[in-house]
Amino acid sequence: MLSLSLGLPEFKVLNHEEQDHIIIAKVEKNTTGERCPFCGFMTSTVHDRRTRKVRDLTMLNKSLYLFIKVKRYRCHNCLEVFSETYESVYQGCHQTIRLREYLYQMYLDTTIQYVSQKHQIPYSTLERIFYSVAKEKEMEHQKQIDRERDTEDLVISLDEVSVKKGHTYETVLMDMKKGCILGMIHERTTESTKQLFDLKIASPDAVKTVVVDMWDPFHKAIKSAFPMATIVVDKYHVVQKVIQALDQVRKQYPQLKKERYTLLKGNEKLSEKQQAGLEWMVEEYPGLALAYYMKETFREFYQTSDYDVALDLLEEWIEYARASPLPSFHKVATTLKNWKAEILQYFLSPYTNGRTEGTNHKIKNIKRRAYGYRKLERFRLRVFLECTGELYKEKAA
Repeated sequence: MLSLSLGLPEFKVLNHEEQDHIIIAKVEKNTTGERCPFCGFMTSTVHDRRTRKVRDLTMLNKSLYLFIKVKRYRCHNCLEVFSETYESVYQGCHQTIRLREYLYQMYLDTTIQYVSQKHQIPYSTLERIFYSVAKEKEMEHQKQIDRERDTEDLVISLDEVSVKKGHTYETVLMDMKKGCILGMIHERTTESTKQLFDLKIASPDAVKTVVVDMWDPFHKAIKSAFPMATIVVDKYHVVQKVIQALDQVRKQYPQLKKERYTLLKGNEKLSEKQQAGLEWMVEEYPGLALAYYMKETFREFYQTSDYDVALDLLEEWIEYARASPLPSFHKVATTLKNWKAEILQYFLSPYTNGRTEGTNHKIKNIKRRAYGYRKLERFRLRVFLECTGELYKEKAA
């Protein structure tokens, strides 16, 4: 019965014994011959036997250890001595392949510390297992990306995510259509971004659209690497500039500290109580009323779908902001004028960084779950393997 429960058809169980917390199964390979790895001839002459201890998946809530009777063969053709190989155990490993895969999948949703305590495996051993399997998964994942990637009409996005205090950033490159991370690199300079493109984009001509914020080094890198690509400034970051301008006006009135979200919220989403509070604020504070009106007016800009209408609305809003007595809106007006072409490109290529921002949230959770990473290479590896978007949905279906 135990041999059937093992689920490892290449082994036959010689005997087994159960102890308090473990099961020990003595097994050997079913075959009686092996092909010589040196010359390719088959041989069945056993040179000697040795015992190899390997841990397998838990059975009956007990740790299962396999004591494999390893046969070493001598080849009649080249006289070399070699050990038999197994489909379920890698050479030099002390765990079965399926146990290593199980530990890897379990760690993806938790921490090494938790898995280590649960399965009574030393932290350093588990860490070594995880990153060994992760390297294999990384190569498989990269091949999957290369197969699924649109080689003629690639839409990518760029954004940054903070990894440490003190303005330490990682630049994140993402495939917008599949929603998967293509790569990450330290810092957010022009040179580092160009280096990221060189590493992760095999065919620059395939890149047709790039969605990005208004960080100038990103734009310089994009124009250098993909001179024919369309640049779309993400509307989330544009609206954020206007909201920040409104918030600066609100901060001039300390007594309105608790009313921040009422002012930032869309007018149509306000409750009756919030609506009443808003009416009181705009009557009491004329400067704030103007800032709020300008914020609501700007929202109309992104509610249209026609390029020419959007162009008129944007130019009108910029002139209105520059003519207002509010310095914070003067600054926004200048920014929008400088980036007008890229902002309006949204109405011809309606892509946003919404999916990228959601992925950034997941990246921060990965960092938080591990209480930070000393080695950024491992952090990037975790992000690359976990932020896969829709890459495997069709395969799973």
